[in-house]
Amino acid sequence: MTLHLPLVRLTPRALVSVRENVSPRALLERGVKALGAGVSEEDRAGLSSVRAVVVKPNGAIGVIPVRDACAEIELATISTPVALSLIDEAAPAYFVGATDDGAGQIVLCLDNDAELPGVQWVHLRWGGHMLSASDSGVAIVGVSLATWHASYRFCARCGKPVRSILSGWATECSGCGHVEYPRQDPAVIVRIDDDEDRVLLAHNTAWRTTMCSLIAGFVEAGESPEHAVIREVKEEVGLDVASVEYQATQPWPFPRSQMIGYTARVAVRTPVVPIPDGEEIEWARFFSRSELRDALHSGEVSAPGPTSIAYALLVDWYGSDLPESPSSLDPLRRP
Repeated sequence: MTLHLPLVRLTPRALVSVRENVSPRALLERGVKALGAGVSEEDRAGLSSVRAVVVKPNGAIGVIPVRDACAEIELATISTPVALSLIDEAAPAYFVGATDDGAGQIVLCLDNDAELPGVQWVHLRWGGHMLSASDSGVAIVGVSLATWHASYRFCARCGKPVRSILSGWATECSGCGHVEYPRQDPAVIVRIDDDEDRVLLAHNTAWRTTMCSLIAGFVEAGESPEHAVIREVKEEVGLDVASVEYQATQPWPFPRSQMIGYTARVAVRTPVVPIPDGEEIEWARFFSRSELRDALHSGEVSAPGPTSIAYALLVDWYGSDLPESPSSLDPLRRP
């Protein structure tokens, strides 16, 4: 199985020696001339220019304004004077690596209510599939760092404030000096098929009325992802599954999940009816391809967004992109 995962099509080259030895501000001010003795020859050769873009801790990304939801969107490049001014105003700046054209990518993190002339804000989880492979890689790393820093402001050891170091790739405690690095929380998501090749979709109690998706949940302490799949399915819809097979992984930094995608089959061959737990899952049912097509066309249900791994797993089962639903939301809506 080969899944189309919009957020991991092309990851920026890390250029670790750059992030460890050159500040984002210096790169903006001096470009490649800021590369000092601590930068390796390989990393030096991989950097020919510098670009600044903007994100927010809530997952929004700054793009060139566009109105057509079918169009490709592009991260807005922020001019050097504006970028330096934002840093002067205390905007955190992270070096997320370089794209294949040699452009070093500086991501500035603005407040959730901030505005910039010539910039439209789009949520990465809604519009990430509309970015180019290069821009999606920059955006996912930038948002991942932004959300992590927003949630990790104080030291877990002594409670003192922390400061960003290594171009945003770590924090250091102002009290005890403890260094912490960004992390992701493993979560599983599973497409469950039955013996009639129908797929299970479920509606979470926290979602809008028509939204449905696959069963998902966090991996618990000391638990393997495969066991988490079996446990979550049993807890949420009362089904036993077998043939649990790993398919792919995609980061989902809302706030910091690493979504590990699986497929599984209902363990028994006789028809079974899912039993929602009533707390997390309101309803769950199996759909054939024609039933899902009709439910989407009528607006009875809406599918996961095309940026998600849930959508990719469903497309693999359905055989093509899912039909549009009149109840689907605009991916360019304001975050």
